[in-house]
Amino acid sequence: MGKAKIYLILLVVMLAWGLNVVALKLLVSYFSPLTMTAVRIFIAGITVVGILALLKKLQKPTRSDIYAVMTASILGVVLHHGLLAFGLANTSAVKGSIILGFSPLLTAILAIVFGFTQMSWKRFVGFVIGAFGVIMAVLRGGEGVTGVALGDLFVFLSILAQAFSFLVISKASKTLNPVVLTGYMMLSGSLVLLLLALIIEPAQFITFTTVAPKAIILLLVSAIFATAIGHVIYNSAIAKIGAAETAIFGNFNTLFSLLGTAILLKEPVGINQVVGCLLIIVGVLIGTGALEAFIRSRKT
Repeated sequence: MGKAKIYLILLVVMLAWGLNVVALKLLVSYFSPLTMTAVRIFIAGITVVGILALLKKLQKPTRSDIYAVMTASILGVVLHHGLLAFGLANTSAVKGSIILGFSPLLTAILAIVFGFTQMSWKRFVGFVIGAFGVIMAVLRGGEGVTGVALGDLFVFLSILAQAFSFLVISKASKTLNPVVLTGYMMLSGSLVLLLLALIIEPAQFITFTTVAPKAIILLLVSAIFATAIGHVIYNSAIAKIGAAETAIFGNFNTLFSLLGTAILLKEPVGINQVVGCLLIIVGVLIGTGALEAFIRSRKT
């Protein structure tokens, strides 16, 4: 599969994840964030592993694969989602969104430092532009960012854990099918999150028996399509084009979530958001090398 097709598929995944932000905003009004996250990822893991089992494509992991799955699961599922749930509960939505927006840039830096990728300064500038685009997009008129809360540290640690998990996935995918890896990661990680939820907030599980059916349907759609299928495609892309190049598409997550909240939740969109979205698009075009390749093709 050529890079252009991979980019297009990643764009569709980012659209699904952007709309999933709207779904999650609605779901947290019905469920506790930690319990809902644990159940959502568990459903996603069961979905991926179940489909692989039916297709008889489950791959028996080697000892080194098991270590990789455990590491990626702890980093990318337990720590990322656990710290994120606690972090967003103890900081403002604006600051949380800004910190999350630096995830692609952080992933790129770690990929370069640990020798997973080589990147020209032009493409690195693309990551920086994209990060500033996210800041512009999430800041609304009159909203400031002051002080450092404990929640800010949790959110930053969550994206740091996720960035390291991308590097582990990139390496592990050389010997273990990324789809199988995703299923094992989600299933094992969600079991740990479920255990934490049972210890921290056991009473919250009763909510699933009393909540409106539409909330359950929304949870299933989010788990199966955005979480299961979305992460399978995303992790497969990491195996094909690398962690850094895949991560920059995360900026589109902000763009699509803004569009989703504006259209579906009727939230206002200002000039900051428009400028931020344009910077995100420019950043992705430069960061992936697409703009550079287009200019080169025009010259030849």
